[in-house]
Amino acid sequence: MAGSALAHSFLVEATPSSKDHVPTSPETIKLRFGGGVEPKYSKLTVESSDGKVLGEGSIGTPEKPRELSMKSPELTPGKYIVRYRVLSVDGHVVEGNYEFTVDPK
Repeated sequence: MAGSALAHSFLVEATPSSKDHVPTSPETIKLRFGGGVEPKYSKLTVESSDGKVLGEGSIGTPEKPRELSMKSPELTPGKYIVRYRVLSVDGHVVEGNYEFTVDPK
């Protein structure tokens, strides 16, 4: 049973990363997973700290089947939540979220 759990596309890296403090609004949100993902059936969102969706997308490329990205909306200083819901190539859906902060100048 443990072998099948390892095949799911769990999040392994994010830019900006969890709990990161960035000096300016990022141009792109990029997530890398432990297994391949299906961009057509996956979604990334950026939300304000009160849950308002500010942007969403899901761009993937065949050269990097474990990565998804989206163009980030222009973000003012504050905390933001990145949510993801991805379909792994093994057919499993993986969901999660994390926060990062845009620092004031």
